[in-house]
Amino acid sequence: MHRSWKRVCPIFGGLTAACVALAIYILRIAPRWLEVVRLRVSIPVLPDSMVGLRIAHLSDFHAGGSIPLEFLRRAKAIAIADSPDVIALTGDFYDEGVYSDVGNLFTDWPDDVPVLAVLGNHDHRATPEALALLHDELQSAGVQMLSNRAVRVMLAGVPSWVVGVDDPFSWNSDETRAFEDLPADADALLYLAHSPVAIESLPVGRVLLMLSGHTHGGQVRLTPDGRVPFIRPIRRLRGVPARPDPDVHRGVHWRRGAILVISNGLGLSKMPWRFRTRPQVILITLDRAAEDGPPCDDVDRYVERLNPTRRWVRWLS
Repeated sequence: MHRSWKRVCPIFGGLTAACVALAIYILRIAPRWLEVVRLRVSIPVLPDSMVGLRIAHLSDFHAGGSIPLEFLRRAKAIAIADSPDVIALTGDFYDEGVYSDVGNLFTDWPDDVPVLAVLGNHDHRATPEALALLHDELQSAGVQMLSNRAVRVMLAGVPSWVVGVDDPFSWNSDETRAFEDLPADADALLYLAHSPVAIESLPVGRVLLMLSGHTHGGQVRLTPDGRVPFIRPIRRLRGVPARPDPDVHRGVHWRRGAILVISNGLGLSKMPWRFRTRPQVILITLDRAAEDGPPCDDVDRYVERLNPTRRWVRWLS
């Protein structure tokens, strides 16, 4: 018995150490291990004047939640320091829609850079008073709120169309209304939607680049594509109404004639941890696609990671 215990002790100790290390990683390291993703997105029909245009994408702040404000401010500072020509914010500003004092997190944007935003499902959990405060805060900071509408903005001195829809997950999106504002002879350079599920109702060929968040890349990624296993049966058992869920949850995709980029976001929802889904700031530079290369419906033809990481880091991201 004594000899058996000597053999078991190291195994038990090793398992305990591994569990502690995993807990530290998912609770303390991964949620604050910021990933700066630099992408070159090449579009076949991009005008010469748009080549080199820089886009900064921030999503899912969940301010007031479990992530420190200093971390969120650092992500914002990184985006601004890249000297973008436009900044896109794709929703979930306050965790659970609870308005709180976050200082200048959602203000103090560069005066000469358009900042465009759409709301997320957490924003719609707010009281009417809190949602009005969020609107006032963003608009007073010069942020253009795109709630089911298209706007014509100057990007690097070039007039460009941007379409934004309200949150699809909370049934507030109206894609038909949003695209009514887009002239029939124009394509939208950018399409902003909190949830990537909005790609399913996108008019084919009307958008060049779509930016979304919402999924957090899976947040706790147990499957390669970031889907949360058994989420629909779990919702049914809990009596939660069916939601419009996307069929893609992370990374870059080619859908309905557009390039879709999904951010892992910055903050956390529900569970205060991450696993294999690092928080992200996404920085995009536009280029024109080459004539040759992979098939035209292969996203690798259009998107290149400019700052690739080591394989084991990529596995954890």
